[in-house]
Amino acid sequence: MSRTAAMAIALVAAGGATVVPAMAAPTAVTRVALPPAPTGLAYSYDAATEQATVTWDPKDPADTVTTGYREGGCSGPSRSDGPCFVRASGPLLTGNSFTFQHSATATTYFIMCAENSVFQRTCSAILTITN
Repeated sequence: MSRTAAMAIALVAAGGATVVPAMAAPTAVTRVALPPAPTGLAYSYDAATEQATVTWDPKDPADTVTTGYREGGCSGPSRSDGPCFVRASGPLLTGNSFTFQHSATATTYFIMCAENSVFQRTCSAILTITN
């Protein structure tokens, strides 16, 4: 039984009015703009260490929405090839490069996502990394 229904029953049983108390109106919702998607993605590959470094354009000084970046990967070179996944935990990246282990025989479909203060993300185009 809901709290409102229980209160109405209690009021009727006590011989009181059957008016149900008003509920508080919801407070205003503050909207946060989506961050701009990272652009200018490029990569370099170091065969000796089997590491790929992805870079993207630095954050625009006028961008007050982006709080950082998260890397991710996709199933193929197009979003229609399957889902993309973004790392959801751990600290945000704050620079404009990311280095990771990458096998010389692998192909990776990489995305970089900008994140705002309420954890909404806008992601880059897919970058295909091969060697």
